[in-house]
Amino acid sequence: MSEYGLRIWDSIGNIITDITDRLNRHRYNNEVNAGVSSNTVLSDINGLTTIEMSVMINPPITHVVATYSKCPHQIVRSGTTITWTAASGTYHTSNDSLLSVFFYV
Repeated sequence: MSEYGLRIWDSIGNIITDITDRLNRHRYNNEVNAGVSSNTVLSDINGLTTIEMSVMINPPITHVVATYSKCPHQIVRSGTTITWTAASGTYHTSNDSLLSVFFYV
C-alpha cells in the first residue's frame, strides 16, 4: 500500500473507495447550512480528477443510527463548478454539511 491516497469505509467497515496510487490534496472546504443550495467555481481544478464529499455536521443524537449515514446535501462537479443541493427524501435529512473537494496529482 502506498503512503498516500484516500480510503473510505462505510458504516459497517467495508472499504468503498480505495485510491492509493495517486497523491490527493485537499482543495476546498465549506460549511453549508441546512436547506441551502449554491455553487462555487474552482478554476484551478480544470483538467484534474477530483472527489467531492458531503458529510453531515452534528447529526441528531435522538435518531436511530441509520440517521448518521443520511446526507443532507448532494455535491457534484461540472467542469470547474462545484454545486451543492439541499436534499430531502428517504436517504437524506435536513442538516448542516461540511463539503470537501480533493484533487489528484
